[in-house]
Amino acid sequence: MRSLGLLNITTSDVVIAWIFAFLALLSCLYWGLAWLRIARWRPRLPEFAPGEPVTCAAGISVLKPLHGVEPQLPENLRSFIAQHYSPFELLCGVQDAQDPVLPLLEPLQGQNGLRIVRHTVQLGSNPKVNNLAGIYPHARYPILVLADADIRVGPDYLAQLAQELDRPGVGLSSCLYRARTLPGLWSQVLGVQIQEHFLPSVLAAAALGPNLYCGGATIALRRDVFERCGGFAALADELADDYAIGAHVRALGYRSIVSDVLVETLVAEDSFRSFYAHALRWARTTRAVQPWGHAFSFLTYPLPLVLIAALCWQGWAFAPLVLVLALRLVYHWQIGRKLHSPLMVLAVGLADFLGLSIWAHAQIAGKVHWRGRNFSIDAHGQMHDGVER
Repeated sequence: MRSLGLLNITTSDVVIAWIFAFLALLSCLYWGLAWLRIARWRPRLPEFAPGEPVTCAAGISVLKPLHGVEPQLPENLRSFIAQHYSPFELLCGVQDAQDPVLPLLEPLQGQNGLRIVRHTVQLGSNPKVNNLAGIYPHARYPILVLADADIRVGPDYLAQLAQELDRPGVGLSSCLYRARTLPGLWSQVLGVQIQEHFLPSVLAAAALGPNLYCGGATIALRRDVFERCGGFAALADELADDYAIGAHVRALGYRSIVSDVLVETLVAEDSFRSFYAHALRWARTTRAVQPWGHAFSFLTYPLPLVLIAALCWQGWAFAPLVLVLALRLVYHWQIGRKLHSPLMVLAVGLADFLGLSIWAHAQIAGKVHWRGRNFSIDAHGQMHDGVER
């Protein structure tokens, strides 16, 4: 190891600096691709959905697993009840007879096909799959739509999904989502990670190869295709049950597509601990199903990488850092405008730097926290019951 010049920079310092400069450059190239994909994307936003009723021969069963009272749950359910599509039904699954969601559901029962399904089905360690498995036998229609409790949709949501499933070769359609945040810094930070990291990464990946995205916000597929995939029994212990559905559908020779329909997810993180546990579970899920993709996902954080490169070059690269910071703020503004979902500027830096640290933590995390319980994750992405909290 020797010194190079008056600045007392060693050879190893130069090597490290060039490595981080190269990683920062790759990150900026990825960022450019994501920016281009966002600019060309034309999502159907919920507030601009047309209001004409649609009648179709293929009925739709919406399966919605519920556990406790999510914030703004009545509004979320009413957005499904108000669909301009016929025929359809909304099946709300509840596994606990004392669940506080039941008094909220009972006044809505019967409204435009809403039914409460009480059951105690247990197939495996994944609690959401257990709930869906109990709902499934009550579904009457040939098209299935699985949607999480925190999702809100526009009135043409079901009509658009049905049309997408009619496209040649399509076996499954899944929706991306924007953040609808409750007041609070950590809700905003997670909202930035959803809208400005996760969503563009899905669009960029789809531009580079076949789409692998399949998310729990919405999964639409035909019942016969789902049964050929093995039904919910094939998902009983999967951490990434939504991804597994998409993989099974593609294994049958069908395409899984990203829907043109954008939905909303409620983001209600009331503390740093809540935010971190949620973000870590998402990152650990990604690592379980796409280990190589997750390994290189640190490249989706150009701002921290450019800062590290600037520090390695002892200040020589701070001009590029200022440029990247300015572009990052423009990117933040443009995505908020595109999605009609602006988020606070303060959350940008926190989302980027914490996102990189969560990526690193997910490399070694062997468990996740979900619904008050710890689950260990094995090398195959299977969940195993942990310790109650």
